[in-house]
Amino acid sequence: MESEDLIVVEVFCTICEVERTLIDELEEFGLVQLQHVDGIKYIHTEHLPRVEKILRFHNDLNINKEGIEIVLNLMDRIEQQNTKLNYLEMKLKLYE
Repeated sequence: MESEDLIVVEVFCTICEVERTLIDELEEFGLVQLQHVDGIKYIHTEHLPRVEKILRFHNDLNINKEGIEIVLNLMDRIEQQNTKLNYLEMKLKLYE
């Protein structure tokens, strides 16, 4: 894992104006995955869109952690179904 792919949580919180305790709570609840290196917590850049989405749900829509988990699970299921639908549509076109 490259270090340039990691963002220090404190820096992320400062830039996004988010309390550090919120990120810690989200990690404890299992919504956010952080990397721990030498006692410092990092967010991997590939996880940033998910973290930002979670923060929008929490801050803008006032959804609690349990609700965010449900919404994310439903969104994942919709994405899986869309992928499956696209695959089946492509397969069907072979028979046309």
